[in-house]
Amino acid sequence: MTQSTNYPASPVHSDAKAVAPGSSQVAVSSMADPGAWAVTAFGTTSFMLGIYNAGLLHGSSAVVLPVAFFFGGLIQIIVGVLEIARGNIFGAVVFGTYGPFWVIYGALLTWKTYSADLTSGGLALFLSMFAVLTFYFLIGSLRTDAVLVAIFALIFAGLVLLAVGAGTNTGTVTKVGGWVTMVFAVLAWYHAAADVISATFGRRMLPVFSLRPIPR
Repeated sequence: MTQSTNYPASPVHSDAKAVAPGSSQVAVSSMADPGAWAVTAFGTTSFMLGIYNAGLLHGSSAVVLPVAFFFGGLIQIIVGVLEIARGNIFGAVVFGTYGPFWVIYGALLTWKTYSADLTSGGLALFLSMFAVLTFYFLIGSLRTDAVLVAIFALIFAGLVLLAVGAGTNTGTVTKVGGWVTMVFAVLAWYHAAADVISATFGRRMLPVFSLRPIPR
């Protein structure tokens, strides 16, 4: 696992390294690692949406939608841009994808509430496209850590279930997708907590089980 100078960094938002043209020296970014902020926002918004889709709290969309726009969406977009500055392509693409996902998803649910133009098939198509993106994020995560792999695997499964539920208007499938969403949200909280606590304690306190090859 890539390590920062103070604590073990998460593989989603590992320390940025860049090589200047014509130089053999590697520059390490001094910018604070923003990844745990984005993962916290992602996990919180996902858990709230999972509660809504699982049918555990009726009429909660009025609370979920603003959180999707401003916490799950905006925060991840900001962190995605910061990860570009840090030279972390994996974190930039992941956060730069899921941030807009939450903004668009919130807009679609708002539109569906006030307009009949958005069909269930259209929502299913949207969720399916992000399931495709999540699948290759899952492949990329195989060299990160086991917790992150589990998160991406469950995100993929959740998006597929929600897409099927939306496309077939099957409430049971959507509810199962809601429960899966809550599970990966809890794992995302765990991963974010592991990084935040590591930052303050100066060493890894909560294991994430690194899958990176050990340098020889």
